[in-house]
Amino acid sequence: MAVYARPDQASPALEAYERLAPVYDLLTAGYDHPTWLDSLESLAFDHGLSGRRLLDVGCGTGKSFLPMLARGYEVTACDVSPAMVELARSKLDGTDARADLFVADMRELPPLAEADLITCLDDAVNYLLSVDDLCAALASMARALSPGGLLVFDVNTLTTYRSSFASDFALDGPASFLCWRGEAGAEFAPGEIAAAAIEVFEEEPDGRWRRTTSRHVQRHHPREDVEAALEHAGLELAAIRGQARGARLELEADELVHPKLVYLARKTGRRRHA
Repeated sequence: MAVYARPDQASPALEAYERLAPVYDLLTAGYDHPTWLDSLESLAFDHGLSGRRLLDVGCGTGKSFLPMLARGYEVTACDVSPAMVELARSKLDGTDARADLFVADMRELPPLAEADLITCLDDAVNYLLSVDDLCAALASMARALSPGGLLVFDVNTLTTYRSSFASDFALDGPASFLCWRGEAGAEFAPGEIAAAAIEVFEEEPDGRWRRTTSRHVQRHHPREDVEAALEHAGLELAAIRGQARGARLELEADELVHPKLVYLARKTGRRRHA
């Protein structure tokens, strides 16, 4: 398995997702990725997407690229967590589907064939804890785009940090359950760091339960920081949408209404028909 990472600047997401990987699909069981990707693909088509080469950055267990693979995209995908990549690869075993999967830090992607579309979903960008890291990641993804190619990514909003990251809940699975404990508060401010601890309890073959804790640290990225980082990376902001419940994208993008904002950016250069 190819691994491209920066050991001198380890990602804070690496340890968290190595621990969370076995129950990640339980945590995200309610996410309707096919419908979400329908909306994102339509947005990209509206802004001139052509070509079928997809790079999925922060691919997790494959939920964010499998629907696109089924639609005939030529998929390359990566994640900072080897455990998550292995789970994504296991979903391809025994099928005719093919994707090039590897481990990489989004701040320094390896040389790749140019992509027509890059996706970076499920608030992966929020694990970048500084403006410098945000700039590095967007510049790295820009280098992987073809001229005129499109990048689509989402970020958590103030609403999410003041609600989900300020609350507790539990989820049950067939042989495991998890508890989410948010550490933020209702007064969470723009640009601050938020954290949540996820405690996972898995039943062992001998009937005992094993407990694993992963801590997820994220930064809220204000719109002005994102737009400045896009410009620094040579990317042109093409659209911003508010993501509502049910994977719906709305023209209005309001930090205090929508749980996520979705950004669509274009690599400057040869322009495509919009």
